[in-house]
Amino acid sequence: MTSVPPLTATQKQQLFEEYQRRMRSCVPWSPAMPYTPEMNLVGDTYHTLNAFPELAPSDAPVPQLNPAECADSPNKRFRYCIRLHRAGHQLMTWFGDRTGSVLFDSDVHIPAIYQCLPDQPGVWNETPWMSLTPAELLTLREGSRMAKGRVVIAGLGLGHQLIEVSKRLQVKEILLVELSQELVDFYLPRVRPLVKKRLTVLVGDAYQIVPTLTADVALIDIFPAYGGNEAATRELARRSPKIKKMWGWGTATLRR
Repeated sequence: MTSVPPLTATQKQQLFEEYQRRMRSCVPWSPAMPYTPEMNLVGDTYHTLNAFPELAPSDAPVPQLNPAECADSPNKRFRYCIRLHRAGHQLMTWFGDRTGSVLFDSDVHIPAIYQCLPDQPGVWNETPWMSLTPAELLTLREGSRMAKGRVVIAGLGLGHQLIEVSKRLQVKEILLVELSQELVDFYLPRVRPLVKKRLTVLVGDAYQIVPTLTADVALIDIFPAYGGNEAATRELARRSPKIKKMWGWGTATLRR
């Protein structure tokens, strides 16, 4: 294993000056702002959907959260919490095939949901299944803007895209396809009052259900990671002749 040489005094000073520059250049967050690889944001302006406002934010490891800091689904396959992200700590961002980072000038609260390890209810993955970071919001935006008429949304997630699509005047009704009945029962009641259009929920495998549906647009967010999802989206579109347009989250290969 190759050891990493320690930073020199000059390198440390350069890093400190770069950090100070970023903290001084923070601007208010807007869901409509363009993506840039370097995003420096005013923390007090970053507000997202919190479906469990009674929970206290925490930066403790997810398995160590107490009942006041998390909500678990009945069979402990999903855990919802509010991650306390500290000022000045960078988060990775991505958009299309680009990656970058975001920095906030004050602490922010980021809703997140974690999934259990396979066949181990109550034993949680270290990384979130989904969280409402700027990267998530900006990369879902492209699909939401395509929505019109009868729209299929594959993947409930944290409900952000479902709610945003329902706000669009061009949208008449939404068909939500979600694999997990447990997630639907646990989470959808928390966000359902914010959905302003007629909503039908179909529980099952999107790869099997979506090809049977008729819609103007289908928004597919069922992939395990962002990037490299072009082939799966194209194949699903090929098998779905009654869907006019299809968009897939992460239909790009990331590059730094």
